[in-house]
Amino acid sequence: MNENDWADLARELIRAVNDNGPNAAEIWSAIGTWITLIVGGVALFFAKGQLDEASRARTQTKELELEKSQPYVVLAMEESTGPDYIDLVLRNYGQTAAHNVRVTLDPRPKRAYPAGDVKFPEIIPLLAPGQEWRTHWDMGSKRAAAKLPQKHKGTVTYLGIKKAPQTTEVILDWSVYNSHTWTVKRGLHDLAKAVMDIRDTHEGWNEERSGGLAVHTRDGDAKDAAAAREKKEIERELEAERALRPPASKRVRNRNP
Repeated sequence: MNENDWADLARELIRAVNDNGPNAAEIWSAIGTWITLIVGGVALFFAKGQLDEASRARTQTKELELEKSQPYVVLAMEESTGPDYIDLVLRNYGQTAAHNVRVTLDPRPKRAYPAGDVKFPEIIPLLAPGQEWRTHWDMGSKRAAAKLPQKHKGTVTYLGIKKAPQTTEVILDWSVYNSHTWTVKRGLHDLAKAVMDIRDTHEGWNEERSGGLAVHTRDGDAKDAAAAREKKEIERELEAERALRPPASKRVRNRNP
């Protein structure tokens, strides 16, 4: 039943009550109409509540799905080739592309080594899901002595789904890296550098006077035999010298005739 049906029942009940001298059948009919009206109203009330609840649930689900699908662009500090080298990294962690990405930082980032400003694009037209932009920021050991700002605050603004504006707050703090400790772990970068060093050394081997590779050879057996003969000759000379010397007792008597 809809609202018009409830209105017709109400009008019928009012006519039955207003008629002069209602009989018993009319009274019972009016009572039944009222009961039907009350039961229907209660059912309509609960049905409307369930419909409103279902509508709110659908709205929340759509909002949640939209929020999960939005791009999520973050500006952060990350280690690069080693724990002392820190990069400035802008990355989209969301599931959709971010458009017109802009970064503001206060104060503007500077580096101690090599000294100068850290430059980044004024605007990035599109940053795809998982895509990043990065640049070298600074060396922690050099920065500590340069007395540059430790903390930088700012925002990352961009457009998400249906060009809806999005904002991510940024706080970058160098003091976290100034106090941390680490162990050095060698990886592919170190292996590649070692191979390049070997290549450079090999390319320096040539037949020019200032270059080339010196090679020393040794005939081990001949040198060992010669050393053994020399040792035996020295031992024979010492033995002959000892044989020519008088005994110690005779030397003492000759000094006291």
